[in-house]
Amino acid sequence: MNVSDLKMHHIGVAVPAIAEAVQAYADDGWVCGETVFDPIQGVRICFAEKPDEIPHELVEPAAENSPVSAILRKNGGAPEAYHVCYAVADLERAIADLRAEKWLLVRAAVPAIALGNARVAFLYSPGAGLIELLEKSPQNA
Repeated sequence: MNVSDLKMHHIGVAVPAIAEAVQAYADDGWVCGETVFDPIQGVRICFAEKPDEIPHELVEPAAENSPVSAILRKNGGAPEAYHVCYAVADLERAIADLRAEKWLLVRAAVPAIALGNARVAFLYSPGAGLIELLEKSPQNA
């Protein structure tokens, strides 16, 4: 995959309580949007933005069996940046290219409620960790 095909979109941060995280981010000058429940991924999400910073996606597990719950348990419940999201023009091609480079498809493409139902997929590489690919659209480009 050509790195120029990837455009960083946000950093995902697992948080135990989104209301507390929003307050902490706001106290540090970040502007936080609306919290959205995503039943497909089993999480609550809020985007935090600050000039000259990469947006942060605050992700709270909505259920004990959420993958984000496992991340928080592993880290003793402290917030943790756990994925980087890249916007791509062709989601299917990007997934295929990364799989050819031995990336593991962790979650096939699904609509992301917090991103206007744009499709996202998650892939993992032991050397690079977890990434999210976001299908570019005029709303999220």
